[in-house]
Amino acid sequence: MDLGIAKVVNEGNGNAILYTALLGAMIANAVPTPFDAIYFRNVNKLERQFDAGEITAEKLEWNVAGQYYAWTALWYATLFTGIYAFGGKYKTNARILLALVAGGLVIGAVQKNIQFNKEVQKRKELKNLQNG
Repeated sequence: MDLGIAKVVNEGNGNAILYTALLGAMIANAVPTPFDAIYFRNVNKLERQFDAGEITAEKLEWNVAGQYYAWTALWYATLFTGIYAFGGKYKTNARILLALVAGGLVIGAVQKNIQFNKEVQKRKELKNLQNG
């Protein structure tokens, strides 16, 4: 698998790779991915389990941290594999399409979590009224 990195470094342009990698990392962390939607949904479920006393605080935090890094790494591995496998102009089109899809998935997951949180809040208020 020759990505051409050695050639760029040997030609004295190694810093260009560093700058590109840092710029790419900055942009990548600012753009939601489809796997972010999975992460947000799983975190929401974990928080509900914690609220219900089904899991401990330690388990909640380790799972949240672990899933953040696991889903992020899996997304970039998937993206790299897809881009490397297809190459060419597909790279640009795939990035644009995936960014749009990812944004929609994340917004959908957040919206679903908001709706669920409102329902939980209503149940708590109803319970407080009945007890109070």
